[in-house]
Amino acid sequence: MDKELQSLLADVFGVRESEITPETVKDDVESWDSLKQMDLVMSLERAYELTLDIQDIVAMTSVAAIAQVLRDKGAHLED
Repeated sequence: MDKELQSLLADVFGVRESEITPETVKDDVESWDSLKQMDLVMSLERAYELTLDIQDIVAMTSVAAIAQVLRDKGAHLED
């Protein structure tokens, strides 16, 4: 798992990094609501210097999906 992404997600959601895995889904994280989703979008756009559109945002319902969206946008993530 990409450590930078793991750290960013843990920071946005206010959880320990160990709680963030590729298998983590939205329902696993109590704080992952619509407001946190927008915080996530802004944080990802800043960190990876990209722009996410509404389809990307809607698709981001798991850590694996977030990583895939970022890769599709050209971000280089470690496995």
